[in-house]
Amino acid sequence: MFSSTFIRFSALTTGFIGSLCLFGLGSNAKAATVVNGGFNSDLSGWTVVNQPGSFGSWFQTAGGTSVLGFNPILAPSEGTGYAHSAQTGSTSQVLFQDITLEAGFDHVLSFDWFAQNWARIFADAGTLNRNVRPNQHFRVDLVSTGFTDWFGPNSSAGVLANILAPVAEPAPVSAWNDLSFDLTPWAGQTVRLAFRQVDNQFFFNAAVDDVKIASTPSTIVPEPSSMVGLLALGALGAGSVLKRKQHHS
Repeated sequence: MFSSTFIRFSALTTGFIGSLCLFGLGSNAKAATVVNGGFNSDLSGWTVVNQPGSFGSWFQTAGGTSVLGFNPILAPSEGTGYAHSAQTGSTSQVLFQDITLEAGFDHVLSFDWFAQNWARIFADAGTLNRNVRPNQHFRVDLVSTGFTDWFGPNSSAGVLANILAPVAEPAPVSAWNDLSFDLTPWAGQTVRLAFRQVDNQFFFNAAVDDVKIASTPSTIVPEPSSMVGLLALGALGAGSVLKRKQHHS
């Protein structure tokens, strides 16, 4: 009889501890996901917004030569394609995607990029409006999902975080750049990742590839008082089983 009671007590205790483990680890299946971050066949999963009157846009490419014009561009940093901006005249365009960052996780964004500037100057007019001259740069921002003022008078208005500051690399570029950025402060929210490019001086090819987010469970160590409370709750349940067993003996 004692053996039977002990087995039930052990089973209850094991089940209780197992429940605690499942409670702490059950959310591992959740993670932030970037749709089509490799751009290997198209731009599906992403939204493109062009300023009215622009002479270009974002395109999917396998590299070699710009989709518009004859400028040489790099091969993909991974896979078989990537997204790049191309134009035949002044442009301003945005490539964005809304991403849900699960609570209880650390989220690190990473992507490859280049910003091939065929003009002699780099110019940040403080706006992404192609009609403000001179204006020739690429930048990456995190904004809220309701943000739509892409070409307003202040390119930093409404920006939650500037992930890549305005930049323009002298053409032709010879290699990809890689960048990582911690998105953990926005865990539990849905945010908008935006690649933004403007040019009104000469040709400009911005490019992004291998966009992804690594999500790992946040490491939270329970306070001692909390652990004591949980263990006490388990012991109380186990004690109830023993008392009921003794009562029926």
